[in-house]
Amino acid sequence: MARPLTPILSEKRILEAVRRLALDGDFTLAQLARELDVRVSSIYHHVPSKAALVHLLRRDWIADLRAELGDTAGRDRLSRIVHSYWEFASGIPALVPLLVTEPLRDEELTWFYEELAATLHSIGVTDDRLLSLIGAIDGTVLGAAFDLISPPFQAADADPGEYPRLAAALATLPEDADRRVHLRRTLDDILTGLLRDSPADG
Repeated sequence: MARPLTPILSEKRILEAVRRLALDGDFTLAQLARELDVRVSSIYHHVPSKAALVHLLRRDWIADLRAELGDTAGRDRLSRIVHSYWEFASGIPALVPLLVTEPLRDEELTWFYEELAATLHSIGVTDDRLLSLIGAIDGTVLGAAFDLISPPFQAADADPGEYPRLAAALATLPEDADRRVHLRRTLDDILTGLLRDSPADG
């Protein structure tokens, strides 16, 4: 029997296509079907909605994160959690709004926030500060990830005479600057600021 010219549709192929599309902007399931060269009905056979796609992507990310964390502890563990969260969200910036609005009702998401809370607590963050710090980390990671699909500031956008500090800052960026790399490097600085009143080690 002759082999099909198009590979059989699978969850793996769908998620790979989603990651490609989500880097450039929002998309519909019809566009996803065109990317995969299949009918929309074939997509619905595997996933009922974009929210379901987000669930599958997050499931795979959480599985990788569990393995990556191992027996790390303290601030090293926290840094790994936050950087992993950033890599996940920045890899699918167009789907960040769905990450934000997804209810806290599945085991993977609950595990993630419990792990984040437990790690923060282990380095000295008190219970009354946990939610505010988790919210700040959430906002920083997801906001920065979503910003990746917005047009970047250009040096020409700021008149040096009228906006000297902004113009000077923009002038330091190379024309081919990768915002993902730049933002990733700031995460540790942000964490340091958020945790300035906590002990250095838990």
